[in-house]
Amino acid sequence: MITEVRMPKLGMAMKKGVVAKWLKAEGDAVQEGKELFELTTEKITAVVPAPASGLLGRVVAAPGTELPVGALLALIGEAGDTFPPAEELGAAQPAASAAPAAAAAAPARSAPAAAAGRGEGAPASPAARRRAKELGVDIALVPPSAPGKRIMTEDVEAFAAAGEQPAPEAEPALAGQVVEFSGIRKVVAERLTESLLTMAQVTVSREVDAGGLVARRAALAAGFEAATGIRLTYTDLLVETVARLLADHPLLNATLTEQGIVSPSAVHMGIAVALDDGLIVPVIRDAERRPLAEIARDRVDLAAKAQAGTLTLDEIEGGTFTISNLGSFGADAFTPIVNPPQCAILGVGRIVDKPAAVSGRVEIRPMLWLSLTFDHRIVDGAPAARFLQQLGERLGG
Repeated sequence: MITEVRMPKLGMAMKKGVVAKWLKAEGDAVQEGKELFELTTEKITAVVPAPASGLLGRVVAAPGTELPVGALLALIGEAGDTFPPAEELGAAQPAASAAPAAAAAAPARSAPAAAAGRGEGAPASPAARRRAKELGVDIALVPPSAPGKRIMTEDVEAFAAAGEQPAPEAEPALAGQVVEFSGIRKVVAERLTESLLTMAQVTVSREVDAGGLVARRAALAAGFEAATGIRLTYTDLLVETVARLLADHPLLNATLTEQGIVSPSAVHMGIAVALDDGLIVPVIRDAERRPLAEIARDRVDLAAKAQAGTLTLDEIEGGTFTISNLGSFGADAFTPIVNPPQCAILGVGRIVDKPAAVSGRVEIRPMLWLSLTFDHRIVDGAPAARFLQQLGERLGG
């Protein structure tokens, strides 16, 4: 029996992927559930397991090939099976093997640039793309260390050190230029547009006294860092507090499906992380029952992986609620957009000392704006406002 290996759909937003590297060669034995090939998308790199056991009889997609979800990549069979030639199966070639007519349509490069273009079309890791931007390097000109391999950070740095790329100019990077709308930026745009078009989103905001939050961090910070080696942040405390409060507000942690409103038994907290080329939301699992030290450690590890472009699918999928904290960027309040298929997202601004009425007198208090955007199809305004009220009480006490 011959089994087809097709481009998997690794997430709701995935429409295409690149076969970065085959981990087995034609004729090799493969085992169901064991690693078969590396796949890169605009968001992550993943290792895809074999869908069946047997022999890898025919590889259709060459390394470096970008194909849509569902496209045929290879065939797995048994000894004695006859496999059609790759040409009959519509062999997919890497992006670098584009048809001459398509290549002719591209703007001509200078001779030095053309000579350096050995990396044209080769897949690159997210970290390599960010490093290229930092160094002012055109990622399309960077060759991988070997044919069929992804372009890595060290490839970019070696290319820049060789002096084959002009240094970045002093004026703003976007002045007078057209920047390709792709990668994470494009994915974010598509998801957020879809979110606004498919949900009845409403935002309620409340300014709260954050005295309890500030005092708790001040009391814990020194001992926490000494014990864990991690700097305790307001985000860590907010994740802990919000996750526990959501147990009393299950609809804000729910998802609307064709079967109805599904309320998970756990809170998987998404933490929005800003990248140079977009936004990504890794997930802290079971946040409502995790101790603060584990929440902080997960936050640090996930943020580091996000910046390095090494998050796995499991680390970015399955979130049930999201916190987006722009306080460190100086924002007071903003209107966050729900990250589908979640029902709600909490926007957090900066903490500012300002006059406030306390028991009939004016005091200087640390004040904080919270903005909750929610799907009005699932949650009404009154329960959403109660959630913010109760959260404010917990942060103030």
